[in-house]
Order: sequence, then C-alpha cells, then structure tokens
Amino acid sequence: MAQMQTLSIRIPDEDFQWLLMQSDGNVRTPSEKLRSLLQQAREQQQGLNDPERCAARMRQLVQPFIDEMGVVERERQMHSDLLAAVAEQLPGIMALLVAGRPAQEGAAGATEALVAQRCFRLFASLLKGAIVSNPAVYASGVYDRHLPDIIELAEIISSRKGKETNHG
Repeated sequence: MAQMQTLSIRIPDEDFQWLLMQSDGNVRTPSEKLRSLLQQAREQQQGLNDPERCAARMRQLVQPFIDEMGVVERERQMHSDLLAAVAEQLPGIMALLVAGRPAQEGAAGATEALVAQRCFRLFASLLKGAIVSNPAVYASGVYDRHLPDIIELAEIISSRKGKETNHG
C-alpha cells in the first residue's frame, strides 16, 4: 500500500454533505470517499491523453442521456434516429479533440482525417433521415428547418466540383 499523508482541509457544509451522499461500493468514511474521488479524478486525467480511454469516458458521460432517451422512447413509443446518431458519433469525435495531440509529428493530419471521417459519417446518418417522408424524430419538421440551407450548399459544391472536373 502506498504511503499515506495526512491532509486537513475545511470545506463548506454543502460540499461535505454531498461527499457523504456519494456511494462507491465499500467506500464508507469521508476519508475513503475523498480518496476514491481523487483516484477517479486521476484516472480521468490520465484517460484524457488516451483516445480510447477518453472515448470510453465520453460515452460514459453521454450514457445518462441515452438511458433517459430510452425511457422516453419506451413511454411514448417513439424513436429519434437523429439523436441516436449524434449520441453514437459525438463521444468519439469529442475524444479525438480532447485526447488528440496535433502538435506531435504527423498527428495533425491523422487526427483531421479521423475527425473528418466521423463528422461526415454523422452528417450522412443525419441526412438519411431526410430521404424518408416521415423521419424517425420526436418533433416533426426538425429536418425541414435545416434542409434548405444544406441543399443550397450541396448544389454549390456540386456545381463547383462539376466545373473542376470539366475544366480542371
């Protein structure tokens, strides 16, 4: 066991009551709870440098939202492909941004390629909802508000790419 150091701190009663309410298995005393929180914080900090561990942490942060979305979907017998796609792709994108180290040799281009791949995968997933007459979303019309701008941008891109292909 590591050598222990005594630490004496004063904290507001509100924080102390919060600490007492924390439960983590066999951790019972305030000292054990504080040691557990410090261990968790250290592991999270270390995980911010590892894309895989960071992605797992990001998914863990999103999980309460996904769980609550599942409850809503069961109760209302509805599903949102839009939210499901975002909840699936965004933690990985965030992990690349948090844990990526673009200043390292060759990392900027590789990170950019991975972020682009995941962003465009998300974008394609979202656009798939726009090809059906009744997309799986909670609020009807959620696509309709944004599609005109996307279609306009796609037409401009297509027009420019066509010119480049014909005259390039």
